[in-house]
Amino acid sequence: MGTGNPMTSNTHPAIVVVGYNRPDSLQRLLDSLNLANYQFDNIDLVISLDFCSGSLGDLTQKVADSFNWQHGKKRVILQTKNIGLRNHVLACGDLSESYGAIILLEDDLSVGPDFYHFAKTALDFSDRQQSIGGVSLYNHKTNFLNQFPFEPVYDGYDNYYLQIASSWGQAWTHTQWTSFRTWYGELEKSEQEGLPSSNVVAGSVPQAVMNWPPTSWLKYFIRYLVETDKFFLYPHHSHTTNHSDSGTHIDKPNNRWQVPLAVRDNSLRFSSPDDSLAVYDSYFEILPNKLKQLAPILNEFDFEVDLFGIKDSELFCKPYVLTSKKPSAHQLQFELVRKPIPVNFLQDAPDSKRPTFYLCQTKDNSFQRGLSLNNINEVEYFYGHLPIRTLLKNSFRYFLQKRK
Repeated sequence: MGTGNPMTSNTHPAIVVVGYNRPDSLQRLLDSLNLANYQFDNIDLVISLDFCSGSLGDLTQKVADSFNWQHGKKRVILQTKNIGLRNHVLACGDLSESYGAIILLEDDLSVGPDFYHFAKTALDFSDRQQSIGGVSLYNHKTNFLNQFPFEPVYDGYDNYYLQIASSWGQAWTHTQWTSFRTWYGELEKSEQEGLPSSNVVAGSVPQAVMNWPPTSWLKYFIRYLVETDKFFLYPHHSHTTNHSDSGTHIDKPNNRWQVPLAVRDNSLRFSSPDDSLAVYDSYFEILPNKLKQLAPILNEFDFEVDLFGIKDSELFCKPYVLTSKKPSAHQLQFELVRKPIPVNFLQDAPDSKRPTFYLCQTKDNSFQRGLSLNNINEVEYFYGHLPIRTLLKNSFRYFLQKRK
């Protein structure tokens, strides 16, 4: 059932908050929303709560009902039965039909002061781009597939592109969401009829993502992006941060996914996926055609990109691969000495005694390990700003805490 009447669509994206049984988390997010900057006074706020019996459910509903939204109309939606995170997010995404566009925030997030300005500007820009499947408000600082730091190339624009949907603050226009929903409906129909359900090239979606639990809506959206060759627009400076409170997919709270929040965005300049040099696939790997524009030395080669060394070598389709996996022979080799990683390919390092990356033939079946923090050179590259004594001390403390 719902508290309040549905509101008609307007030209400003509605803010949709997804909550369940975390009253303190919900209060923190709602307070951060009230403190943000808005250029308009008629911003619709929807708080959608999945059903939860008991005191936590009652407290969460009390937070939603009593919250004084200072920037427009508030609507509270209460599910009459527990539908789970995946179906809850899908139902909230469907609200884009009523509002034209939505900004969706799960309750373990908080927002920066200019999050709404960024989201609205990015939605206005991306709705005209067929290859953009949605907008992220969060900026990844870590490749969640292998826990390595991630730093996209800065090419003069305020955004980059990832073939990974965002779940820590995201926005869609009705057009973008409808395209996903159509794909998702066809997938469900195929699975019900026992037909092949995917056009995706094997290995294009990381197996770790495919193994996420059925409660994840995100893994389906990532598959959708890969199959339709679309990308999410990401900010270089994050407008949300994730507090990782205990919930459906997190057993114990932690600050692993905390990132710095942008505090001001005076003007924004966006690139399209065609114009951008910072376009990455579902493994956080820069696309080969973008890397060639950065590093002309690679122009004569047709290659895969596997800089983190986590792709299955048997799935490589191109004659060459640029990888951190050591081959038995190679055409070019490169050191890990510049940041971000793609600028290390500006020149060959034929005499290097400790190369990290190799351009080699994909038919080489003797690949050894990929990028690894067992290698001192790579530890220094990613964490060299910390004294070695501090690294060792903190690593030992972390080990003891995990044992406890």
